[in-house]
Amino acid sequence: MPDASQNRVCDSQAGGLPGDNTSPGQWLAGYTRSHYEHKVRDFYQQRGWEVFLPTYRSWRRWSDRRKLLDLPLFPSYVFVRLRETDRYRAVQAPGFLWFVTQDHRPAVVHEHEIAAIQQLLTSGLQFDPLPTVQLGDEVEIIDGPMRGAQGRLIRKEKNAVALAVSAINGGVKITLPDATWVRPLHTYPAGNQRLVHAT
Repeated sequence: MPDASQNRVCDSQAGGLPGDNTSPGQWLAGYTRSHYEHKVRDFYQQRGWEVFLPTYRSWRRWSDRRKLLDLPLFPSYVFVRLRETDRYRAVQAPGFLWFVTQDHRPAVVHEHEIAAIQQLLTSGLQFDPLPTVQLGDEVEIIDGPMRGAQGRLIRKEKNAVALAVSAINGGVKITLPDATWVRPLHTYPAGNQRLVHAT
């Protein structure tokens, strides 16, 4: 899914990033050729950049065998924190196609969205990839290993909450063991952008 929305254009030659080069940089979403996610991640790690490739384990069956694989949670996406001066080197990674952009600039992935997915991977909770983000009641997880994450409730009867990375329109469905672990969110302070969404 190369487009996050109609107004997001994917173009590796799009304009620069805001900010200066003394900061640690901003999280960007790189779009890769199919099955090149690990190669792009390794390229970035070798250059000392902070990179995040969320994966999950799944059994795959062939005619003669079964194998447990680490698969990208968001196929063809790798997240990397870059300064503006590093972006042009980053596009040289093998299999890299483009950065997801918005308004002709690389779309910044919110820090809290990255942190929530990282938190999920170590939570021990059951989760599944979601191809697109759906709308639902806004909630906050108030107990358990995902406490503090905000999202959208997608199945009340199964306590299913989804976290989304808005820049790529991708989501992850979490099944919570207890309905009391979530509470509804009705309003947000003016100007406060939620960094984690759920479907």
